[in-house]
Amino acid sequence: MRFNFDLISGEWLSFDDIAQRYALKFPADKALTARGLLSPSTTNKSWIIRAVFARQQVNGPLVDLLFICGDDERKKYLQRFEHAMANQQAFYYFRRDLALENKSRWQVIGEVKVCAMLDPASPMAQNLMTRRGYTLSLMRRDCDKELWQLFDSQSQACFANTLALQFIVVLSGERLMQNGGVYPGTQVGTRVKKYLLARADNADFQRAVKARYGACVITGTLLTGEYSWPWVEACHIDVSENEQGVIADNSVDNGLFLRSDLQRLYSSQRLSIDGDTGEVHLRQLLQEDRTLLPFYQALDGQVCVLWSQVPAATRVRLSRKSRQ
Repeated sequence: MRFNFDLISGEWLSFDDIAQRYALKFPADKALTARGLLSPSTTNKSWIIRAVFARQQVNGPLVDLLFICGDDERKKYLQRFEHAMANQQAFYYFRRDLALENKSRWQVIGEVKVCAMLDPASPMAQNLMTRRGYTLSLMRRDCDKELWQLFDSQSQACFANTLALQFIVVLSGERLMQNGGVYPGTQVGTRVKKYLLARADNADFQRAVKARYGACVITGTLLTGEYSWPWVEACHIDVSENEQGVIADNSVDNGLFLRSDLQRLYSSQRLSIDGDTGEVHLRQLLQEDRTLLPFYQALDGQVCVLWSQVPAATRVRLSRKSRQ
């Protein structure tokens, strides 16, 4: 553990003062950054966490807990906190409360370590909140996000807005509360990992398929930047899962770029593409299939507009899919 006696626990400092003192103490380290929960906020070359900056307005009043949301393939919060816990790596922790006089200052909590990482829906996380006199409630699900709110003993909301909470980091340190009821080294579990890994993999997959086609494979409909919701989307051909419960093949050859409504028909197996000819076929087995047919009949039997851009490896996957 590295001690920096210029960053004294309990002291209130501006970010510039913190960054300057840190740089003087550790001149070989990368400079601290003001943006983001972790500092430096992002890096693909190192899992090292040098500092954490948490605001009560977002993170709630429980000083030893970090409520993590917004993790993605760039930030990699999950992997970085896991690395810190596995290696018992210490890092500096700074908090900002709701007092107006502290709106531009951070309180030095000191050096801390990751004690555990919890799924917010897990019994351990729920029991921990109850022990502290709080209730962590799932308010609603919005698409693939779970929106949570923390309530105190007076049923007052602690987060300024509901959080798309992904996991909770439990910290340990000299100035922090003892974590009774939490087993040190606890990891988030498969439910959270599956969601975060799938989200990261899918972001790379979406970019690669979009770059290959740029328009709907079936109709030629272009993806434009005029709308916040994409009307042409990437989808997987082979949706087999690996041992972690996420789609195993995220290669660009396992993807198609389809208009949103056609993507849903394809994913539900109401629409298929012949891997040899590129012809589109609509399923007509069920009553709901026949109900949809008049709206899409013009596509039935037609060759995909962008079939010439579909490589052999993708055609093989389409043929395999149609035989299933």
